[in-house]
Amino acid sequence: MSSVNTNAAAMAAIRSLNNIGKDMGKTQQRIETNLRISKADDDPAVFAISQNMRADLNGMTAVKDSLKFGKSALTVARDAATQISDELGRLKQTMTQGQQQGLDADQINNQITNALQNIDAFARSATFNGVNLLVNGLTVDGVTNTSVDIVRDIQGSVTSVQGTDSTAAGLDLTGLSVTSAARTVTFDDTLAPANGEVLTVTVQRDLDNDPATALEDVDLVFEFSDGTAALGTTPDPNVRVYDVQFEATDSPLTRITALITRMKEAGLDAGLNNEGELYIRGNSEDVTTDITGATVEAAPAAGTGQDEAIALVEGAIDLMGTRLANLGANIRQVDGLTTFTTQLNDSIKEGLGALVDADLAEESARLTSLQTKQQLATQSLSIANEQSQSLLSLFR
Repeated sequence: MSSVNTNAAAMAAIRSLNNIGKDMGKTQQRIETNLRISKADDDPAVFAISQNMRADLNGMTAVKDSLKFGKSALTVARDAATQISDELGRLKQTMTQGQQQGLDADQINNQITNALQNIDAFARSATFNGVNLLVNGLTVDGVTNTSVDIVRDIQGSVTSVQGTDSTAAGLDLTGLSVTSAARTVTFDDTLAPANGEVLTVTVQRDLDNDPATALEDVDLVFEFSDGTAALGTTPDPNVRVYDVQFEATDSPLTRITALITRMKEAGLDAGLNNEGELYIRGNSEDVTTDITGATVEAAPAAGTGQDEAIALVEGAIDLMGTRLANLGANIRQVDGLTTFTTQLNDSIKEGLGALVDADLAEESARLTSLQTKQQLATQSLSIANEQSQSLLSLFR
């Protein structure tokens, strides 16, 4: 049927043009954005997955930033600790020379003082953006943290690296001279407090002899307990409390060994000599206890001061070796996490691209096809519009 009121052919051509226009708009958007799915209405399920993956990528960026910061802080600490270790090696050479007869002891002691000042300078200068891992427990200008927390994954898991006191005081070398001696400690009972009782051994570290350190004496309190008594606490920054746990069946040697372990953790150079006495090398002015019948006697150790002075330096060298090894292990861990995070980041990007990226070659071919269809639809509409003119000619 032919009608001038309803032109079905023109209406069909218009619908075709509209559909082609919509398809061309989508294709052009894919070409512009390089994304096959850029909105939730393109594919709701895939778009939701892609958003989660983008969030993971953002989290990865934060993790990589944290790893970079952590490695920088660790690297600065490692380099400074290496300088301290080298200085200790030179200090040992100086101490050994000090045993030779005919050398001026004052000059040797001046060299020792200079070396200790260098050690302090290395430790205090090892600051990266407010983080210094070599001055733990000290107040240093520009230092806001003496530990660093490194975020290692997008779940927010943290690797914490605690700082150490690697100054001359922290290495128990304050006031070191060619005649420094150790102190031995003799207990006159078996370190066996009764149930509910705590045996306290206090070691006073003399840290205020060097005006450059601006430190006060520190009391290191070691509390023996079998777990039935409450251990003490103190808000005093110059008192540090360490618990020494033991079993009722432990031998005196086992308990002394536990005490030595905690003393070493506190930075003391402690151990047992050949006579079975507990020795403490360094600047420990006094050793006391609070239990009647469990008193201790602290006296200079047997042997020459020169021997003990060299032993002090060797103890510091061993301690710095351990700390350097720990820093190296931490840096290696961060490097491994950085490599893994980068690989994981790349894998997520590849997966995200496979889900939402547009195939530009395919989109180009589709656009060419749609342009051809558009031309054909336009021609069809033109022909359909001429239908009314054909009807008019019938009435001429």
